[in-house]
Amino acid sequence: MSTKGIRDFRPVLHFTPEKNWNNDPNGLVYENGRYHLFYQHNPEGPVWGPMHWGHAVSADLIHWEHLPIALYPDQLGTIFSGSAVYDAENTSGFGKDGKAPIVAMFTQHGEHEQQSIAWSLDGVNFEKYPGNPVLPNSTLPDFRDPKIFRNPVKNCWGAVVSAGDRVHFYASRDLKHWEKTGEFGPEGNHSQGVWECPDLFSLEHDGKTVWVLLVSMGGNEENHGARIQYFLGDFDGDAFRCDGRFDKPEFLDSGLDNYAGVTYDNTADRIFLGWGLNPVYADKTPTGEFCGLMTLPRRLSLEDTPKGGLRLAGEPLVRDAFGEEVPWNGGELPGQVFLLTVTGEGPCTVELKNSLGQKFRFGVNEQNQAFVDRSEAGFRDFSESFASEWYSKISAPRFYDGPWKLELVFDRSACELFLDHGTRYFSQVVYPDAPYTGMEISGNGTAVLQRLKD
Repeated sequence: MSTKGIRDFRPVLHFTPEKNWNNDPNGLVYENGRYHLFYQHNPEGPVWGPMHWGHAVSADLIHWEHLPIALYPDQLGTIFSGSAVYDAENTSGFGKDGKAPIVAMFTQHGEHEQQSIAWSLDGVNFEKYPGNPVLPNSTLPDFRDPKIFRNPVKNCWGAVVSAGDRVHFYASRDLKHWEKTGEFGPEGNHSQGVWECPDLFSLEHDGKTVWVLLVSMGGNEENHGARIQYFLGDFDGDAFRCDGRFDKPEFLDSGLDNYAGVTYDNTADRIFLGWGLNPVYADKTPTGEFCGLMTLPRRLSLEDTPKGGLRLAGEPLVRDAFGEEVPWNGGELPGQVFLLTVTGEGPCTVELKNSLGQKFRFGVNEQNQAFVDRSEAGFRDFSESFASEWYSKISAPRFYDGPWKLELVFDRSACELFLDHGTRYFSQVVYPDAPYTGMEISGNGTAVLQRLKD
């Protein structure tokens, strides 16, 4: 259960629930100027429990309005993760009086895990389909997290669903009747364990369409508990085929606090949002009345790199929340929320520190690896795992040589580091007992700071 911290660790830019527990983002869909965020939620306390779909909306992915719970458990079970789409052409038939519906597809966790749907005409109140479940299951112990997408090959809806150590693909004309078309896995499963929260989408690169499959992977020594792996390849309308370009795991996020992330439906750009904690220690974090947060929203793209070939990149969509750049001259850091940009070349360590001697470090090491180090960053006794070196220090090789630019968004207790056109980024939580007010830079680096706008 979430514990009470020494001070308020609630971030400003990262979404958090008003109170109680949240984990996986669900039903990410854009509709009539609103970004909808549904999420796994226990309304009874700051601990994992009977899952509902919490709900919030935003016009800019930064400022959120909390709305009533969207989906409650019923006789088929609690409401696990899923997705939502804006059915503009009313293929489902749920639309009425010229209003197109939002259709949600979600796992019901009861005696078995099965997939159900519900719809809404106002984006707030949902009605469950009387024919649920639309994807029944009585044999698979793990069958969950449906992600609906548009299938351009068959000109229909598609869905990818996690099924143990693989994913299954389905096709539908009306979002109510589904046909299984294929599978992917366990080939290429570099991380053992149950696959969760898949997402399938395409990105354009160099005049070609590349399909991307995201899969949240269960824990082992390779992925430090739980992380998101991605595959690049092709989708023939029935199933995804990996092109085999990675001979080892390629993680979406090199940090340890980004899991179960998926992308938005009905947006021009491919916008990603993840759960900003690691399930190994999430329920022990010192945040008191609430437990859980989302990562910053990111625009995903494909980037050619000199040393790694084609890679999935992420760009933070919160830069507009900050003011003008001010060169750092050794003064104090501007509050508890800021954007820090450090440029340089060669090895460099940036150290944020507070009055108690606690330090959060990041930078580029002599092996040309980007790194983060929260081993002395603040309070960590709430979890043996969180306090261990395994979870405190992590590095990843750059896909570039030469100069670098490090962008750190620091948000009270959540920090995200981006570099090399977003081909590497690290999401980490830290809990300093006092705010960081000082900074030291060891090596060749020049820093500018940006305050949060009023």
